[in-house]
Amino acid sequence: MSNVDISNLSVLELEKLKGSIESAIANRRDGELLSLREAIEDMVERSGFTLEEVIEVMQSRPAKKRIVKAKYSNPNNPEQTWSGRGRKPGWVEEWISGGRDLNDCLIPE
Repeated sequence: MSNVDISNLSVLELEKLKGSIESAIANRRDGELLSLREAIEDMVERSGFTLEEVIEVMQSRPAKKRIVKAKYSNPNNPEQTWSGRGRKPGWVEEWISGGRDLNDCLIPE
C-alpha cells in the first residue's frame, strides 16, 4: 500500500478522491462477491447437494453463539457475572458508581 499525502489537497480534490475510492470499493466488492458465489456454487456442485438444500439448512439453524467466559462476578452475589463485553449489567454500574474498582470483581483464573 502506497503512502499518499493528502494533507495539501483542496476540498474539491478530496471529494473527487473520495468518489474514486467509493467507486473502487464498490467495484472490488462486486468482484469479490462474484468470486465467492462462484466458489460456493462449485462447492455445492461437488457436494451432490443443491444450493437450495444448503440455503434451507442454513436458514433453519440459528447461528452458533460463542459463549464467552465470565470475567467478573458480583462480590455481593457471585451468581451475577459479566464477561466484560457489551453493556455493563446494573450491578457493575452500581459497583463503579459507588467508587469501587471493577478489578475487585475479577474472577481468578
